[in-house]
Amino acid sequence: MEALTGQLMLDFGTSGGSQVREFRPRGIEPEHPKTLEAELWFQRGLDLEESGGEIKEVGEAYQRALELNPNAAGAWVNLGTLRYREDDLREAERCYRGALQASPEYALAHFNLGNICEEGGRLEEAAVHYDQALELNPVYADAHYNLALVCERSGELMRAAKHWRAYLKIDQTSPWAGIARQQLSCLMTVTRGGAS
Repeated sequence: MEALTGQLMLDFGTSGGSQVREFRPRGIEPEHPKTLEAELWFQRGLDLEESGGEIKEVGEAYQRALELNPNAAGAWVNLGTLRYREDDLREAERCYRGALQASPEYALAHFNLGNICEEGGRLEEAAVHYDQALELNPVYADAHYNLALVCERSGELMRAAKHWRAYLKIDQTSPWAGIARQQLSCLMTVTRGGAS
């Protein structure tokens, strides 16, 4: 015991200290080297995207990450978004589905897949994915917005009004909020004297 502070001191000595190579809690395995390399490729893709790199090179980085780790949901989503921007909706959809297979609770992947379905006229499927995104993240403003549009197109005006209101609780000031207010106002005049 140290005389001045009263703190108990233990003598661990120095022998055997070199036997500790790494500390890891029980049940936690070290990351597989391929997973670590996949993360590096994913980060490279992000860096290239942020710095305005060539789309082909960005896509190759994400693709390499997926070859090393097929469960890299972020790489699936980012690759899907690249394909979407290239107007390759079939490949974008495949990527978003890959992200959901790797991580079923990935709200952004559900949202993006909803967008693909909506563009393809598959409104019921789009609504399912937007609903799923909102179940995972109830304050996902863009999912409320897009679901309101899908509901309007499907003739579900009361449901659309509900999502316009939800959107406006989250976003009150953007130009999109102005559109949401306008849409909600139109719906209120159409539905039973404005009852919701």
